[in-house]
Amino acid sequence: MNKEALKKKLFTEIYDTHWLKLYLHLLKMLDDEDDAKDVVQEVFASLWNNFDAISIHTSFTSYLYSSVRNRAINYLAHKKVVISYEKAEELRDVNFSNAPDIFLIEKELAFQINSEIDNLPPKMAAIFKKSRLENKSYREIAEELDIAENTVKKQISRALHLLRQKFIHIKYYLFFL
Repeated sequence: MNKEALKKKLFTEIYDTHWLKLYLHLLKMLDDEDDAKDVVQEVFASLWNNFDAISIHTSFTSYLYSSVRNRAINYLAHKKVVISYEKAEELRDVNFSNAPDIFLIEKELAFQINSEIDNLPPKMAAIFKKSRLENKSYREIAEELDIAENTVKKQISRALHLLRQKFIHIKYYLFFL
């Protein structure tokens, strides 16, 4: 019997012996038949694909149960992220449908922010624009303007402080939008 046929025979024996036990174990964890089937199938697919490379230091049954449990944990974590994303999308859709003028508000807010940035002292405005609009690092800005990196940091901090003071009322308005 060649190596591939032996691998197939061994894998089939493992699959037939353990699939149902692993499925029932996962069904208790996931409380969903399709999810439990999917996770068990993923474990067996991974086992088949990595059959020659797997190094097991415990009993094979322990290895399979650990693999299934870890996959289930990863699956649940991924599912939680997906559900959270879907809820955020639904909320975004509801907010946009309830506020058809949101784009006008956004445009006006951007205009006000740019206007306030332009009203900053000239050197501060230049440093702030290089940092926030051009995405330059403090070091790049300092080298370009031939000033200390600490000066750049202080100027940006001061600009943010001034802008926050100008727009403190906006965050309360946006909260209720």
